[in-house]
Amino acid sequence: MFDHRIYTFLTLYREMNYRKTAETLNMTQPGVTQHIQFLEAKYGVKLFRYEGKTLYRTPAAEILEQYVKRMMAEEKELRRKLRTDKEYLLRVGATKTIGEFVINPMAERFMRVPSNRLELIVDNTEALLAAIDTGNLDFALIEGRFDKSRYGFRLFRKERFVGICAASHRFAGQRIALEEIFGETLILREKGSGTREIMEQVLLEYGFSVSCFRRTMTVNNFSAIRQFVADNIGITFAYQSVAEDNRLAVFELEGIEVIREFNYVYCSEQIAEEKIKKFEA
Repeated sequence: MFDHRIYTFLTLYREMNYRKTAETLNMTQPGVTQHIQFLEAKYGVKLFRYEGKTLYRTPAAEILEQYVKRMMAEEKELRRKLRTDKEYLLRVGATKTIGEFVINPMAERFMRVPSNRLELIVDNTEALLAAIDTGNLDFALIEGRFDKSRYGFRLFRKERFVGICAASHRFAGQRIALEEIFGETLILREKGSGTREIMEQVLLEYGFSVSCFRRTMTVNNFSAIRQFVADNIGITFAYQSVAEDNRLAVFELEGIEVIREFNYVYCSEQIAEEKIKKFEA
């Protein structure tokens, strides 16, 4: 349904390099240029510009890319609706904390309807946004930051970012001075994870870093982290949902409160509104 030159535009938008775009699409570089020039003439705007040897997107390219993504998502949804089967397919993404500790009750309610079918992907924010861009997810539940100018979104809920320790730990249920936690073993996620980034930002704001702790332990799985914390190997910092276990307790840092958003993120509001209502029902 889409002009093949639109796919050239989307590839160049992603690659930001005419040679790489030509290689990806098995085209000549002049062919890529002709496709872009055709679209620029059609819409009467400049889509890309060079400053020296660096290629930049124009504001018109940003608008066109968002419009095309939305239309492609809606076309995929139309194709599904035109099928004769009676199954209702929902394709949902979730970031790690939400996928492990928040989304299960909603997914279970949805799957209790015999005609419903669910594809659930738990991954990092970057991967989920890429899947939204390509129309492979109806929406994603994302914790923390993303470019709100490029995606539609709706608040799911706000969540506190707290200290978590074993229920028997001396910090349990207490308000602790920041300097006091450095005598503990800190168990944290791998570099690049959202929860680690939040922790590092809080520490940096007060002139500290994770190296200030007596020792650290890095684990890339929250279920394992919870087990280590429950066994009193160390403490961790995460969203409060992670602490919903009677073996664990929450503690707070004096004068520090961190609250982040959990958002539904999507490409097409027209599609997502129906899908989200179905998932929340």
